[in-house]
Amino acid sequence: MRTLLINPPYPFTEWPNMPLGLSYIAAVLEKNGFEVKVLDLLVSQYSEEKLHRCMAEFRPEVVGVTAVTMNYPVSSNILKLCKTFDENVITVIGGPHVTFCAEQTLREAPWIDIVVRGQGEYTMLDIVSGKKLAEIEGLVFREDGGMVTTSNRPWTENLDELPFPARHLFPLSKYRAFNAGGALITGRGCPFNCIFCAGHRMTGRRVRLRNAKLVADEMQMVQELGFKEINIEDDLLTLNHAHVYAICDEIVNRGLKIKWNAFSRVDTVTRELLTKMKQAGCFGLVYGVESGNQEILDRVKKKITLKKVRQAVALAKETGLKAVTSFILGLPGETRDTMRQSYDFARQLDTPYGFHVLAPFPGTEVRDKAEEYGITVLTNEWSKYDANRVVTTTPGAGAKEVEQILHQYYNDIRRYIRHQKEQEREGELSDEGMQEVRLRSERRFAWSLLKSDCIENLGPLEIGERPTKDLALRLAERLSLPLHQVDEQLTWLEAEGLLVPQVVDGRVLWSWGRPFPNEA
Repeated sequence: MRTLLINPPYPFTEWPNMPLGLSYIAAVLEKNGFEVKVLDLLVSQYSEEKLHRCMAEFRPEVVGVTAVTMNYPVSSNILKLCKTFDENVITVIGGPHVTFCAEQTLREAPWIDIVVRGQGEYTMLDIVSGKKLAEIEGLVFREDGGMVTTSNRPWTENLDELPFPARHLFPLSKYRAFNAGGALITGRGCPFNCIFCAGHRMTGRRVRLRNAKLVADEMQMVQELGFKEINIEDDLLTLNHAHVYAICDEIVNRGLKIKWNAFSRVDTVTRELLTKMKQAGCFGLVYGVESGNQEILDRVKKKITLKKVRQAVALAKETGLKAVTSFILGLPGETRDTMRQSYDFARQLDTPYGFHVLAPFPGTEVRDKAEEYGITVLTNEWSKYDANRVVTTTPGAGAKEVEQILHQYYNDIRRYIRHQKEQEREGELSDEGMQEVRLRSERRFAWSLLKSDCIENLGPLEIGERPTKDLALRLAERLSLPLHQVDEQLTWLEAEGLLVPQVVDGRVLWSWGRPFPNEA
């Protein structure tokens, strides 16, 4: 069956990540001979007209969309529109949100035919292959006026059998325009039981690891696609040291000059491990700290200590790695005092930190046992579950108290940016600081182009002595930005091959670069 896979929009605060789950599904379908197209609405303007045009041109027999909790409403609406355009198309939705709300999803959205639970590569392959739904593991669907839930699909044990993600189906130039990293995984699974996370229920408790040679092969391929950095998106890369050592050895032995970062836990790192990672190109780690109060850490089953946090951050600094610590406000047992402890602890660590707000996603223990944990869920308006808005309270911390700490954190960021600007004006900003300023500028500009399909809607321009300057003049006016800033950003985008001018009928037409002939 001809299959259209849709990457829905969602509000990102830093930069967009190409969805590995969707790209793995596309790769498995292509490997088995099926025609696949990806409509990426994350890095472009979403409109009903665009969706309708894609449906009319590609004429899919199956449409699949992925969803996390915060963009489930828009994902569902996308499938509703697809059904309106073609009532015979098979509509499928997957992802962590619907995995744990499968029957509710089908009751509330009659335009959705099938819910895929858990990892979707082989489940989607069975659907597209025309296998009887009742014989496919990992589904919920309607039949004879009721719901049918098939048995759980076993976890994919041998990850090496999966083809590399089908990155060629995504608009890579648009992702690269953010000058952010290309994503990959080295394994799946997480053995921990943090009550605010459903990761282990989506990928399994037992960690399955890819062959280090294949990981290095993929890292090299991602680098050759033009990505300057690689984001390793394993839930926990540093759990298995032998695995990390093997990957690092492959990188070093091949002479690859690759910059990469990863997620980690403070109780899974050693000086030797971090030194090895640094030698192989790792430049940063994200530690999930969650709270600066030990009682709350114990209550949420994090199984780390504040002492261990300090040690892990110190080890990262000593080995030359950038450690970013991540915290959650509003956890069970939270009070004004415990939030202040977390805020003070984050600042005392003297390393970059981030604060988010508890979002009790479906599938998490904190949602399933909210009353037991003293959590009051304020709303099931899923679009508010972006971890930046207050959707729960505790007896000791209401919405106002959480928002006060959150606003203080945002003020910290604004002060930091203002300080950098002052240093830049005075010529005192460090090289690292200059890079941060440049990246923020590049990413803001990239999003200003992408969110309204600015390049696609521009139309042809008259041929001038310098096409990039002509484009800058047009965009500076349209985007209300300083000409020198637009000119600088466009010069970089053109130099990287991300924006390409072509002469068509005596005029210049700009488009996003296509490293692959069939790039979306």
